[in-house]
Amino acid sequence: RMKIISLEAENIKRLVAVEIHPDTNLVEITGKNGQGKTSVLDAIWWALGSQKVVQQKPVRDGQDNGFVRLDLGEYVVTRKFKAKDGGEYTTSITVENKEGARYQSPQEVLNGFVGQLTFDPLAFARMKPADQAKSLRALVPEFNFAANEMEAEALFDERTNAKRRLRDLEGQLSSLPEIEDAPAERASVGEVLDRIGEAMRENTAVDRAENELRRLEGQVEGRENAIADSKQRIADLESRLAAEREGLKSLETELEELRDLVDSFTIPARVDVAAMKARLDDLERINDLFDKAEERKRIADLVSGQQQVVDDLTVKIDKLRETARNAVAAAKLPVEGLSFTDDGVFVGDVPFDQLSDAQRLRVSIAVAGSMNPKLRIVRVRDGSLLDNEAMAELKTYAEANDLQVWIERVSDGEGTGVVIEDGRVRGAAVAVAAE
Repeated sequence: RMKIISLEAENIKRLVAVEIHPDTNLVEITGKNGQGKTSVLDAIWWALGSQKVVQQKPVRDGQDNGFVRLDLGEYVVTRKFKAKDGGEYTTSITVENKEGARYQSPQEVLNGFVGQLTFDPLAFARMKPADQAKSLRALVPEFNFAANEMEAEALFDERTNAKRRLRDLEGQLSSLPEIEDAPAERASVGEVLDRIGEAMRENTAVDRAENELRRLEGQVEGRENAIADSKQRIADLESRLAAEREGLKSLETELEELRDLVDSFTIPARVDVAAMKARLDDLERINDLFDKAEERKRIADLVSGQQQVVDDLTVKIDKLRETARNAVAAAKLPVEGLSFTDDGVFVGDVPFDQLSDAQRLRVSIAVAGSMNPKLRIVRVRDGSLLDNEAMAELKTYAEANDLQVWIERVSDGEGTGVVIEDGRVRGAAVAVAAE
């Protein structure tokens, strides 16, 4: 585990020249404002971070060159700066091992052990609760949160679709009226329809009989007229009397036959279909009620089944979340009582964003240190948020967890720590006094 054994910086921001050999886990950089405290912490940041983290004008005003050198024990890191016109600059970095051999890709070496929150622990405090929770997943490496989350999201999407189907079915059910007197079964209309058909066929036969009778009656009338005409012709044509008499006999014979046929003709009684039609209408009403009741029962069964689908998916999602919670509970997180869910981070029962500034800072430092197992360095620019009791707690935590915390605090130049004055260590003292 690496820490800073020594820090040298010259002509960096407000620094003239400093050399610090810390011998305690809590390295306080103190002094009045504008004296170069922040420059010390930025020098560490610039040495280990990429060129992207270097601010404009890294070289002290009036100087052409500057450098930062960190002895990490296992590595020695040197970043040099050269000022150019217009505030521009060039920079170079070297990383050497204990034997002095240089690495061809120095920044890649550093990126391998520089933690995400090393240089700005309060970046954790500024995250949204859900992002904080995701960051803490790195502290539970034995649990696959991504797979758990992917499975939960798939179940959530499935449950969303199931709920949408449930709402549709409930809408269908609400649009169907309650059938209070629904029949127990569908009525059979076939028999009635067959009877109506038979009756209509019988009535058609009656219609044909009536038409036949009218035709026969017309024939009778025609024969009667013919007889009258014949008698008139007999009276008028005596010379044709014999022939007319024969014709008369023939006509009289036909007349008698027709009269016998008329007398013997029978018309059957009409079948009353009105009652049958009324019964058919009643059966259709009964079957309509039955169908509506059956449709409502079918939709109600679908609603019940869909609700069970939603409930089953909810149980599965809850089990996945419980698995994640159990994994978090079993993990050794860096702060007592620290826990997290998908929605945020808690210390005990208190949400992270409801902690005091000092509490949030202490938790953020602990998280940053836990995420950096190889390089045990954390840079804190907000040390003035901590009172003396909180500083003592932080010192105890740093020692217990083998963490080197470089912290900046504003002071009038009195007290413990490395005091920066006019870009130098006050009194040229280069070692941090052990408390």
